[in-house]
Amino acid sequence: MSHHHSHGHDIDWAERGAELVTAAEVGAPAVEPALDWLVERVPAATAVMDIGAGPGVAACALAARLPGARVLAVDGAEPLLALARERAGRLGVADRVTTRLADLPAGLADLRPAEADLVWVSGVVHHLPDPVATLRALGALVRPGGLLAIREGGLPARFLPDDVAPGLLPRLEAITEELVAAGEGPSGILPHEGGWPDLMRAAGLTPAGSRSFLLDLPAPLSPEARGYVRWRLEMAQDSVGDRLTADDARALATLMDPASPDGVMQRPDIFLLSAATVHTATPPG
Repeated sequence: MSHHHSHGHDIDWAERGAELVTAAEVGAPAVEPALDWLVERVPAATAVMDIGAGPGVAACALAARLPGARVLAVDGAEPLLALARERAGRLGVADRVTTRLADLPAGLADLRPAEADLVWVSGVVHHLPDPVATLRALGALVRPGGLLAIREGGLPARFLPDDVAPGLLPRLEAITEELVAAGEGPSGILPHEGGWPDLMRAAGLTPAGSRSFLLDLPAPLSPEARGYVRWRLEMAQDSVGDRLTADDARALATLMDPASPDGVMQRPDIFLLSAATVHTATPPG
């Protein structure tokens, strides 16, 4: 879930990097089948790009799946790229995973003419001001016969039993949607019109199929998955906190309290269920 692309100077990337690694590892049961689906479609790939790669979890996973490919991990935060290099070394793919510092979307132009067989972009495009221009720039990195794949949308995460803070998560999501529509979205999320395949068409690309992949972690959750759920709640609190009713604010505080038996770190019935959607397209020509 790489919602790290509001590259502000006030973010502690050392701390945030560890959070992003945990988020990626918890979400792996949904993302890894997506990568398998993509790799099956470009099995002879020799060049892959992960744009907005963060700490390199997907970049390393792609390198492991495509032994004939070099993978370029691109991000706007050097501390995250350092984590990507460290991970590549630990997993034995450092000879084929390289990193490149580039601010998005401006830095996309500097990546050409390095054409890739697969360009993977996870949870990035909705942070950028002009999605059609961004998709056009991403499509320009894909060589004929290759694929652009963006992970965007899906279904919001559910992790609370029905009788716990009823309606809290949909209310948080509704507030977030209102903020996005007003141009005040959390983490720099920006509004866009139309579905992703429509936006790809507007960018001159040919949509090549969308699929959704389930993350289904039943209770009881691992400590890492619980920590991820708590992190999601923290982000929600940061972005919508002053818009909550007193009751919802109290319920959220209880859920986030690591010492509370009613909090997500302690309750035995917390689960994690969500879906990630991957949209693919081929370049023009």
